[in-house]
Amino acid sequence: MNISKEIMGFRQQRATELLLIESVIKRVLGNGIKTDPILKAVKQLKDETFIPTLKDGTQKPEFWGYEIEDFSIPVATDRHVRPKGITNLEMILNMKVVANSAEWVTLSDPLLEMHFNVVVRGVGEEMYYLCFHVDRHDLSQVTTEPHPVYHLQYVVNPYKASDFNYGSVLQIDTPRIMHYPMDFILGMGFLTSNFFPMAFECLLDDGTFTNLYKEYQERLWKPFVHSLADHWPFDKDNIVWKPISTLCPFMI
Repeated sequence: MNISKEIMGFRQQRATELLLIESVIKRVLGNGIKTDPILKAVKQLKDETFIPTLKDGTQKPEFWGYEIEDFSIPVATDRHVRPKGITNLEMILNMKVVANSAEWVTLSDPLLEMHFNVVVRGVGEEMYYLCFHVDRHDLSQVTTEPHPVYHLQYVVNPYKASDFNYGSVLQIDTPRIMHYPMDFILGMGFLTSNFFPMAFECLLDDGTFTNLYKEYQERLWKPFVHSLADHWPFDKDNIVWKPISTLCPFMI
């Protein structure tokens, strides 16, 4: 399956943006951060023989995307951590996005598949976990429950161990909490602002990160928010819920 020069140019641009973010991350979070997972994603984007595949096996030349596996950063926010005595908090991200290049500058959803899986683990008397994921629901699947296309769910047994000690925790599939879509760049803003806020402030002071962060908000969040807003007619001049940062602290 041949990929046109135009689409490869598009993919090269996305790869360049990930490389820029990789450089910023090393500068802000320190050289101890292993950025190999980002570089592997860059390699996928640059590979003319690599076309992302959807779960149903669909492949098209206009598809682009990447996977990030086992990318870890330290957790600096540990207020009210329970149980007491937990140390060495670490966050591990595994994610995948598949998107349609033809929808990148439209108000349609450019993403076809998205998995954003986070495990926060800490060491105490045993290993403890805080886990959640943000997914894109496959709209071809029939469900009997409310299923926002982009949703966040918490998980307590991240590795599906049969002997996992659930303690007094109850886990069920619901609620699926409506969430906005994310790629790696938007995801770094979301994760650092929640788990490493000092690093998030440093990222916002970096012009390279800020410019890309705004650009990806325009491409992924704007279609999402405009589609919600279109449910009701409104007059922009009469919007009084300001500033926007009180609604979404990650918006810049």
